[in-house]
Amino acid sequence: MKTLLPAIAALFLCAFSYAQDREELEERFWKDSGETIIKKSIPAEWEKESAVILTDDRYYQYINNGSTVYFTSSKHELIKIQDQSSLEGFSEIKLNKDSKVSFFWSTYSKNETVIGIRLIKPDASVVVIDIEKEEIVEDDIRKIAIPNLEIGDIIDFFIYTKNKEKESDGLEVYPAIETPIKDDYPIVDYRIAMEVENDFFLNMNTYNGAPAVKEEPTDRGATKMYVVEAKNVDKLETKRWYFPLAEEPSVKIQVAFARMNRNEKYAPIFKGEDGERKATVTEEDVLDFYDRKFYKVSKKMANDVYDYVDELNLKTKEEKFRAALEWIRFHKNTKYFEGVFAYQAELIGPQPSPRCYEYYFGRFENSTQVINLLRALCLKLDVDYDILMAQPRFDGKMKDLLIKANARTGIRINTPTPLYFFTYSENMTMDRFPDVLEGAEVFVGTVEKNKRITSLKTETLPVSTADENIYKEDITLSLTDDKKNLKLSRTSEANGHHIEDHIYSWISWVDFLGEDYEQFPEEDHFYDCGRKKTVKNNTASFQSLRDKTKETYLKNREEAAEKEWSAEVENYTSEIVQSGRYGSKNPLIIKDSFTIQDNYIKKAGPNYIIEIGKFIGGQVEIESKERDRKVDIYLDHATKYIYNIDLVIPDGYTVKGIDKLNQSIDNATGGFTTKAVVEGNLLKLTTVKTYKKNYLKAAEWSQMLPWLDAAFEFNQAKVLLEKA
Repeated sequence: MKTLLPAIAALFLCAFSYAQDREELEERFWKDSGETIIKKSIPAEWEKESAVILTDDRYYQYINNGSTVYFTSSKHELIKIQDQSSLEGFSEIKLNKDSKVSFFWSTYSKNETVIGIRLIKPDASVVVIDIEKEEIVEDDIRKIAIPNLEIGDIIDFFIYTKNKEKESDGLEVYPAIETPIKDDYPIVDYRIAMEVENDFFLNMNTYNGAPAVKEEPTDRGATKMYVVEAKNVDKLETKRWYFPLAEEPSVKIQVAFARMNRNEKYAPIFKGEDGERKATVTEEDVLDFYDRKFYKVSKKMANDVYDYVDELNLKTKEEKFRAALEWIRFHKNTKYFEGVFAYQAELIGPQPSPRCYEYYFGRFENSTQVINLLRALCLKLDVDYDILMAQPRFDGKMKDLLIKANARTGIRINTPTPLYFFTYSENMTMDRFPDVLEGAEVFVGTVEKNKRITSLKTETLPVSTADENIYKEDITLSLTDDKKNLKLSRTSEANGHHIEDHIYSWISWVDFLGEDYEQFPEEDHFYDCGRKKTVKNNTASFQSLRDKTKETYLKNREEAAEKEWSAEVENYTSEIVQSGRYGSKNPLIIKDSFTIQDNYIKKAGPNYIIEIGKFIGGQVEIESKERDRKVDIYLDHATKYIYNIDLVIPDGYTVKGIDKLNQSIDNATGGFTTKAVVEGNLLKLTTVKTYKKNYLKAAEWSQMLPWLDAAFEFNQAKVLLEKA
């Protein structure tokens, strides 16, 4: 009993404290009465909007107290429900259970967060929602029902989080906030406030015509508060193919804290003065960034990779650098994967034998190390290069760079055909760089004779063409013997940026590691090192892990096929033809086959209807509200989708309806072309859909609609197999 009493007392105090916090917060956020709230006016042009956000008020505070940093955040919204659509959308609020970010309906943890919801009825009466009663947790998602919500109600919602973090390594960089002021619904009053103690670093500014940041007094002598306020903010027009941060009024914020001066040197933030808001990034900041990231290299750093390339007797320098990156990718990255996967599968312990360290330690950690090794190789091969810094297109122009983590650094090797490297991964290549950087502005720091970068210029990165980014499927369809289901056999080919889209779902680590060791057969595996008994055990155990991984991957591919076709599949097989990881611009190719159960075929008397249009993949449906577009179009990349479909016509049947399968629409923005013919016992159908650009002006939208609509309509196309 003596030991239980303190525990019971602690629980009682925690519950009391939580209730007290809730009571204080309700007084703070719900100080306005129902009568006051229903008097809030809405602009006449918004009366037909689905919902209107009357208030969107966000607040952040960072305070340092010795070895502890206190982070407080809150979001308070008033949302008026004006039609059935928003009524259904707000009848349940979903929140991520354990997310560290405290906005956009996500919270740190249930115990550290207080949520309040009340309804203001049209007659000014107030109904407080019982959170404990209405909340359930499913798959780490908190779901809070709002019962008795009606059109005309105003939801008064707040979420308040108070965290404390013990200092660990003396440096903390907190998650950046990058948000357009606009939302899915128009906003009457918008406010975002950041209060920081004087020993914090703060980057904060507004963009694209947003109101300027202003400073407001605080009730603390050691803090400063910076605020952005806006009134009568229109809603976002669309989220389809759009980068709001590139065009819409936006706010960007980054906070960091360094306990000592030595911790500041490598802080991933563009550092201003303590307690002062840094609003812009200067050329001096960028040059300092380069200096800290890219040290002076020497030729001898590249001796090993140079020796490998030299032995290949390649003719061009482009070939030499491509081969060099393949060597780096294996010897500085994927070579170490076997040990990692063996450890994760608990086949080996965390501490390898010292004689085997070379198989576990030495892996590169980031792209900077790859760039520095490539710089050293440039010296060996006497090739000039440039160091590049770009910001993804979705984050805006380089002149608006503020968040250091958004800066993507890379190298351009100035061979006759320039080669680029930005991204470190097990599939890294020099034949393309991330599509989010295509057409983006870039700071170019030219390096001559291995000297420091002392000046910058601004350029635009090249853009790939649709023909460089082809996704193609060659499909053979046939009816099963009982004519109830369809058998599908296909070869799928991904080129250019489509390789990144598919490689992780099409190829397992077993496959690409097997390919790497075939390319570098002189390299031993991790399990070849150690005592004879250890080697024997590790070899057998790892082979078993490989087999299980391949089984799991095949099962995942089968499940993906069922999801793709919205049907059960049987007799699934899959084969990797080519990984696309070696050579210049080689595609990723796989083959698979399966039987689709009870879908896309329907019996009509003695005949059969085949939903042939479904075999060109899902197509975009442009809704009526999207047809009048006033904002520019941002696509990932130019691309082309090709589907070659052979439908085997059963004996005794003919095909009807192929006249509707032939059409062609083509213009400066893209196109959709289809061609269908009967050759022998095959209906041969080819469709080609092309997106010709990765960026289009709003005025070009009307040219995109015809071929987008045509592709969607074709997706519904059917043919009749008629009994002769």
